[in-house]
Amino acid sequence: MLVDNLKDIQNKAKERTVKTQNIEYDLETLVKKIDKRIIKLNPDYQRKHRWTPEYSSRLIESLILNIPVPLIYISQDVDVDDEVDEGIARYSVIDGQQRLTAIYEFLKNQLVLVGLEVLEELNGLKYNQLPPFLIRRLEERTIRCLRIDSTIDNQVKYDIFERLNSGSVKLEPQELRNATCRGPFKKLIKELVKNKFFVSATNLSEGKVKKMEDEELVLRFFALSYRNGYTQYKGSFKNFLTQKMIDFNELEPDQLSYMKKYFIDTFKIIDNSNIDLPFAKFKSKNNQLVKMSNFNVAVYDSL
Repeated sequence: MLVDNLKDIQNKAKERTVKTQNIEYDLETLVKKIDKRIIKLNPDYQRKHRWTPEYSSRLIESLILNIPVPLIYISQDVDVDDEVDEGIARYSVIDGQQRLTAIYEFLKNQLVLVGLEVLEELNGLKYNQLPPFLIRRLEERTIRCLRIDSTIDNQVKYDIFERLNSGSVKLEPQELRNATCRGPFKKLIKELVKNKFFVSATNLSEGKVKKMEDEELVLRFFALSYRNGYTQYKGSFKNFLTQKMIDFNELEPDQLSYMKKYFIDTFKIIDNSNIDLPFAKFKSKNNQLVKMSNFNVAVYDSL
């Protein structure tokens, strides 16, 4: 009966209620907080920066023109009264990483404005090349932030990230898994994508790496091959991979150590084979094999 569970529901709602505070930061202050590592731009549940220079430039143009920009969500991970070591972030970005990174890169003279249509005269300029009045306008422009107190329940920032991003077409499946499937296997993935034999064999573009496609390839390797995982696949392959990542995060350290060795040994064998493109796709044409692509994920999965 629902009536019998009312107290449990009330307690759960109380425990999981998100405490928030609206706050505004000017851009100069935000950049200083990022520089001092008070705000952490890239917590481990965040995706990598993927905006193009054109997209970043349009945001800067909007800020100059005082066009409203979406709210930024930050998580307060350390209480303001607590003493922490230097370099330990008090806040992390839950939603708005792409915007903050674009702002930071521009104000640090790392971004050249391109593709502007309204203020096209600014194309080709860096921040320090702007007229003084535009520099002042940007430094004093404020952005609304919603600060979330997650110092009591650390899980809350992951929940919010998932809810904010699950409906976004720009979020790739592995980026969402990275945010929601937490554990030691996720750390192992991030280690193995740097393995020189794996990098050489897959040879992914920078764009694919930014979408975490390399991390998904590591997951696919284990999901299909570890303990004959391919025999358990049915239905949605995306859901199959997600469930496997959840399961692997529950494994014991010795099992993960075995998996690490298994992965490295496999790609070492591939490297020693001296096959330049082990996962290339070919088609038959006039009794000749014609290469269609240097890397094909279906070939990778099959092998």
